[in-house]
Amino acid sequence: MKRSLRIIVAGFAVGFPLGGQLWMMLHFASGLARLGHEVVFVEDTSDWAYPFDPVLGYAGSDSSRGRAIVDRLFSDHGLAGRWAYVSQIENRVYGMERASLDRHLAEADFFLNVSGVIPLREEYLQAPVRAVIDTDPVFTQAKVAENTWNHDYFAAHQTCFTYGCNLPAGQTGVPLSDIDWKPLLPPVVLDFWPRGQGRGANYTTIGTWEAKDRDVEVAGKKLAWRKNVKYEAILDLPGRLPGVPLGMAMSGMKENAERYRAAGWEVRDALEISRDPVAYRDYIRNSRGEFTIAKDQNVILKSGWFSDRTATFLAAGRPAVVEDTGFGAYLPTGQGLFAFEGPEAAIEALRRVEADPQRAGDAARAIAEEHFDSDKVLTGLLRQCGLV
Repeated sequence: MKRSLRIIVAGFAVGFPLGGQLWMMLHFASGLARLGHEVVFVEDTSDWAYPFDPVLGYAGSDSSRGRAIVDRLFSDHGLAGRWAYVSQIENRVYGMERASLDRHLAEADFFLNVSGVIPLREEYLQAPVRAVIDTDPVFTQAKVAENTWNHDYFAAHQTCFTYGCNLPAGQTGVPLSDIDWKPLLPPVVLDFWPRGQGRGANYTTIGTWEAKDRDVEVAGKKLAWRKNVKYEAILDLPGRLPGVPLGMAMSGMKENAERYRAAGWEVRDALEISRDPVAYRDYIRNSRGEFTIAKDQNVILKSGWFSDRTATFLAAGRPAVVEDTGFGAYLPTGQGLFAFEGPEAAIEALRRVEADPQRAGDAARAIAEEHFDSDKVLTGLLRQCGLV
């Protein structure tokens, strides 16, 4: 009989209670609970992570909206009362009593640190087995290489996973800083993403138009994190694909939104869609598929990064046409999942999906079932940590 583990999943949810972030945290917490483990989700603001208000659209000192969203989402998916929000900013512990949290921390078999955001207080390091997941590859490795504090943070865990699945081989030029990075695919609880019905509205994606101060330098080369510059190269794509509806849901487009609408894109505000995790999921399930570019950091260096958002498109039976980051080294491409380099390849891939959408949708779901099913991914993670 498999041993039931007591697991702490540390992450970021109340502080940024938007669709993609919330589902990523839930896939880890609920996915592990579905395997029969006792799971508690813990978030800690330290003195800097002021909570984002999804209605106001900016961060403040009141976490009430984020807490309500997390409480509802976790309760709806079998984790009622299984979360704690330690707010140094509000000088409170929400979600469960401090004494109960302390007991869970003291008894934990495993501490799983998703994205490496939580401060590593002594009470969080009590678990005998600790692992951290880098969900922003290349950016993370660059920061670890240039800063001793960042290196020591990751080194405080026995196992360090990365979504940059090609990085551990050491052939991308990305510094590994003597850390034994292990490749990991984002888990998806497939039951949460039933296949979308019908043809779907348009090819779309959800993201941030511009993220400042996240460019990095690797081997003397400055690499951008921003997507806005890259979309300029495909601004005219709708005009080159008549009858193929293209769209995007982006935050922070400002005056660019009208320019892209004029060029034929259906433009939505990402915040409007993402402030309700169910609306976010429905937007993906009701799409025609995903079409998106990727950050230069991952494209140029072929890190193998694969988006947890794209994994949910696949789970919903929606094909994905995404810029190549080298993920073809470990995922099947050419049917439900297409990697492209440059506008011409993007056009060809979209036309292939349009030629047989049912086949592409079936292939997309099959890829999700084979490679992203949380039961498989998280069992593999626990095995890698020596826990099963």
